[in-house]
Amino acid sequence: MRFAGLGATLAVSIGLGSIGGRKLDAYFALEKPLMTAAGALLGLAAGMWSVLRSIQSN
Repeated sequence: MRFAGLGATLAVSIGLGSIGGRKLDAYFALEKPLMTAAGALLGLAAGMWSVLRSIQSN
């Protein structure tokens, strides 16, 4: 049960990165979803960092 929320943490960070990227794509009127992809990757990196820190501290 200790690690039950880690998947949710990862999913939320990727989701927030994607949403932020979509907003940037709309703001800059980009034809391709470059900021969405970058936001998702940044969210993945941040989420993995958070999960790994959580695992290492326990």
